[in-house]
Amino acid sequence: MGLQFKALHLSYVVHVLGVAGAVMVLVWNISFRGGLAWESSNKNLIFNVHPVLMLIGLVILGGEAIISYKALPFKKAEKKLIHLILHAIALVLGIIGIYMAFKNHNESGIANLYSLHSWLGIGIIILYGIQWIYGFLVFFYPGGTADLRKESLPWHVLFGIFLYTLVVANSALGFLEKLTFLESSGIEKYGSEAFLVNFTAIVAILYGTFVLLTALSRGSEEDNHSYSAI
Repeated sequence: MGLQFKALHLSYVVHVLGVAGAVMVLVWNISFRGGLAWESSNKNLIFNVHPVLMLIGLVILGGEAIISYKALPFKKAEKKLIHLILHAIALVLGIIGIYMAFKNHNESGIANLYSLHSWLGIGIIILYGIQWIYGFLVFFYPGGTADLRKESLPWHVLFGIFLYTLVVANSALGFLEKLTFLESSGIEKYGSEAFLVNFTAIVAILYGTFVLLTALSRGSEEDNHSYSAI
């Protein structure tokens, strides 16, 4: 049972919000935070890679992967491959993003895994990897039996939606945590950077909301009876 909206129409909103979120997080970290770097004497530049990759990877590309089954005008096999690849890219970017946070902390002498955001982040990336591997083995290659796929599908979709909800919520928590640190370090609470960070978090939440609405909406006739997500 889906919402009485066409997934294709809702997906336009998803794409616009995704572009807006990507631009906003890049502007914040490049224009306000000084840029991005893999190696630098300024360790803050290393950390800046973290929010960029987490938002563009797990939130945006992960969301695009979720709606691909409902919104793309391709055959099911093609959409399955796109779905799988987008989730794989999201997972890789998420792993790199988490690595950059650890790299920044280790090179700056900051403790790791002390916050709720970091605890959730580690749990999410592990579950994301398990979800992807299970989906690959059961629904793509080598593929489970018809009964296994049928029994697994509802739980796979439900867990995917739950996990993506955690991704978006933890993203907002991360923006809040970082902004709290910045304000404690002296940036203006009502300054342009603070507003940019807050609005980026709002865009991420709206993006996630429309991803879920699209996933629950009316796709093509084929998709209404065969939706499967990784």
